[in-house]
Amino acid sequence: MMQASPSTPPGASNGFNTRQRQRVGGDVPYRDDPNAPISSRYESFTYGGLGPAMPSEKSKKLSVTRRCWNTASDVCRCICSAHHNPHDETLYYEDHFNDMSWSCNTGTADDAGIWLNQNDPAGSIMSFIVWLLILYSQITMTFLAQSHGISSILSLTYCILASLALACHLKTSLTDPGSVPQSAIPTEAQRMLHSKLSMCSQCQSFKPPHSHHCRICNRCISRMDHHCPWMNNCVGAANMKHFLLFLIYTWSSSVLCLLLFGWNYFFCADEQCVFSIVLTQMVRIMTVLCIGAFLFTSSMLMNVVYGIMTGIGTIDRLKKKANNTLGDSEEEAIPLEHIFGIGAYWTWPLPVDPVFPDYDLVMGYSTPQRLLREQMRIGGGMDGSSVADSYGMPV
Repeated sequence: MMQASPSTPPGASNGFNTRQRQRVGGDVPYRDDPNAPISSRYESFTYGGLGPAMPSEKSKKLSVTRRCWNTASDVCRCICSAHHNPHDETLYYEDHFNDMSWSCNTGTADDAGIWLNQNDPAGSIMSFIVWLLILYSQITMTFLAQSHGISSILSLTYCILASLALACHLKTSLTDPGSVPQSAIPTEAQRMLHSKLSMCSQCQSFKPPHSHHCRICNRCISRMDHHCPWMNNCVGAANMKHFLLFLIYTWSSSVLCLLLFGWNYFFCADEQCVFSIVLTQMVRIMTVLCIGAFLFTSSMLMNVVYGIMTGIGTIDRLKKKANNTLGDSEEEAIPLEHIFGIGAYWTWPLPVDPVFPDYDLVMGYSTPQRLLREQMRIGGGMDGSSVADSYGMPV
């Protein structure tokens, strides 16, 4: 059983065939007891994590079409049923410990209190341009409503969609996409499955499956899809929800705008449908912007949905296409709970951080600190009482 023992000296022994190692960048060592029974092994979790969990067997090889069909079936089943089975008697717990940095500084390092990529000036400019264009469209719609060119209700609807898109853009840019810390270690499930583990040559730390090293953010990102310059951030496991919502709200507002302008141009013959010279030029510019946004977001939505249904991100898909191994993929579809969390359904369309059912499973790694907290919780009988380690020392 994997345990954390910060009070144990490195050379101590408890009579078992136990290996004790110190991770690079880790604050505490951890012990690995291969003689522990499987039933006593637990998966570690962070905020919002539920347990216990057992590793799943390697799935059988399925075609891309079959995996897409299974994903669609799971979505329908998830909508028609409750999140949790009311007859489930498994004891769950939640880790409320906040192990994030409390410093008021920006950056992409482990000690940065606010995640903000400052290594790409071009990305910062492109992210600022997105805000300018969306704010311009809101101003144009407001002027059209004041001149009675369009309905005030429709103008308000567009402004709400555009505001939600801006909020999702801000959350995507300022949310840690799933950076792998220096103290990351493999999860219990990965160890029990004896899967191949890798190290990042740049970060000099454990590299979880489906993670990639971003040269711009200079970090390894869990389940990294791609680095988006329009967001000035990577799109990974932790901010995929915000990025997907941004695409949906931008696509919806573009469609609404084009429908309103098309109706006004082809079917409206009233005097109110005749815009002033200034408004006419503003509408023409906005029409071009909406057409470009519609085409771009449609392409990105198809790309993201395909990645969710097949479990293959953009980077992995490009690599597999180059090696002609896309048809041999064994990845499973990404569950919606690993994107939107296990919160109420009304939180799904809002730009709020999701609470994952198993943080370590979603991110693909654990940390000695979380393992220590879990062992204290399990050893204390889930009541938070003090426990002692294998050497009789209080933990």
